[in-house]
Amino acid sequence: MNSKQNNSNFLMGLLALSVSFPIIVVCSAWFFPGTELWGHFLENLLPELIVSTFILLLGVGLGVSILGTVLAYLVVMVEFPGRRWLEWALFLPFAIPAYVLAFVYLGVFDYSGYAQVWLRDFTGISGFDIRAGSWAIILTFVLVFYPYVYMMARASFKRQKIQMIEAGKMLGAKPFLVFWKISVPLARPAIAAGLLVTLMETLADFGVVSLFNYSTFTTAIYSAWGDFRSIEVAAQLASILVLIAFFLIYFEKKARGKAKYYSSDVSHIRPYSAEGILGWITFLFVFGVFMLSFAMPMLQLIIWSIEKYGEEISQFYLNYLSSTGILTVSATILTVAVATMLALPSRRKDESKALQLLIRFSTLGYALPGSVMAVGLLYGVQNISLVSIHFGGSSINHILFGSVALLLFAYISRFMAIAYNSTSASSEQIKPVFEQSARLLGSSRMRLIKEIYLPMMTPGILAGGLLVAVDVMKELPATYLLRPFGWDTLAIRVFELSSEGLYDRAAIPALIMVFLGAIIMLFFIRLDSEKY
Repeated sequence: MNSKQNNSNFLMGLLALSVSFPIIVVCSAWFFPGTELWGHFLENLLPELIVSTFILLLGVGLGVSILGTVLAYLVVMVEFPGRRWLEWALFLPFAIPAYVLAFVYLGVFDYSGYAQVWLRDFTGISGFDIRAGSWAIILTFVLVFYPYVYMMARASFKRQKIQMIEAGKMLGAKPFLVFWKISVPLARPAIAAGLLVTLMETLADFGVVSLFNYSTFTTAIYSAWGDFRSIEVAAQLASILVLIAFFLIYFEKKARGKAKYYSSDVSHIRPYSAEGILGWITFLFVFGVFMLSFAMPMLQLIIWSIEKYGEEISQFYLNYLSSTGILTVSATILTVAVATMLALPSRRKDESKALQLLIRFSTLGYALPGSVMAVGLLYGVQNISLVSIHFGGSSINHILFGSVALLLFAYISRFMAIAYNSTSASSEQIKPVFEQSARLLGSSRMRLIKEIYLPMMTPGILAGGLLVAVDVMKELPATYLLRPFGWDTLAIRVFELSSEGLYDRAAIPALIMVFLGAIIMLFFIRLDSEKY
């Protein structure tokens, strides 16, 4: 039995190590000598990249922390008109890719957009440059990424002991003081977790920063590879991004510590009620966020789609849709399968510390941009080919470069953390007594997995799979760098049209993508609502 368990642990370790391959390759870039191009990047571009990236992370971090936490507190703790449907409607911005929201607002508020045309015609005001400074891009990220903090904070607020809030009220504390001194500190671990995911997504973004002509590490990585054809410099830039990502993870872990401030009980009591004018002001605030982040962009996409339907729609859209569907379904199934194998509870008591650390390391891919994953894979394949040629073999570049297999591998490594965290959370709720009883009855490990573990882990597997599917469908940088010839997806079509300023034509593929994402999110909301 020990021999079988050791073999199982070895295979799981090998699987986790394989998923970690792009991260390992990127981190090893500094073992190779630099180039003149790297010196140019270091002297002329790196200081600007550091400053612009810091400003972006700071602005987005503050924005999503405040907005997501306030919205979650209002829908959980305050009864106001429309609260019931707005609580779930605030999840829907998950379905909109950040670059779609960006091009919608650029199309409306850019200098040639009808908002500024109306402003000049009817008021005589000369208008403004929406791309000037960083305020517009920060606002875009806040509107599209606040649901990460909202989702985590909402779950935490629902599990807080209502007696503590009532005690604060009885002591004469005003609502804001109760919120700031009691509810927010108790929800701090959840808020920090949502904030970390948001900062990782912001750090990983390629579409929004490109549309706003905003320089970050992601655009520099793509420029080094796409414009200068230097995969070494791209990998070295990516390794700096890895350090930033690891620092953010470390900071979040230190800030959270070992704190677990929430109860397992779910409360449906709302300690506050906003009535009359105050209730409608609260409704308008929450509804206004929903309108800006989802409803208004959707309406604009529909208007543009109707206007350009005859001009833009063609048989090529079947190819875009099929490519998107094949990649999304394939990547989701593979990612969930790998995550489930790593999260199965039957091995946990026999896992070594090294295996546990390796599995955790393999889940760090979500902290890295798709461009980093792409560069890591390309750089790794190139070096493997050089080694193969050196020992008399043949190059594998022509086999893997521009292949579906390499792109799917990037998706698995990038999004495995989402599926693993959800699946692992379900497996941890399975009591060891189930396995012990099954073993006493002579059940084999395969039967134990098939008849006990998988059925009990199904909600977590489904939830993780739905989130992976949405992220894969929206993913742009890795798809843009690794896609095979002729495998343009809806995301690629949206980015190509919007980067040329053809916002109205980009509306049709964007609307299709948002519609599919909204359907997936409705299934996720249904699963989430069953918990509460």
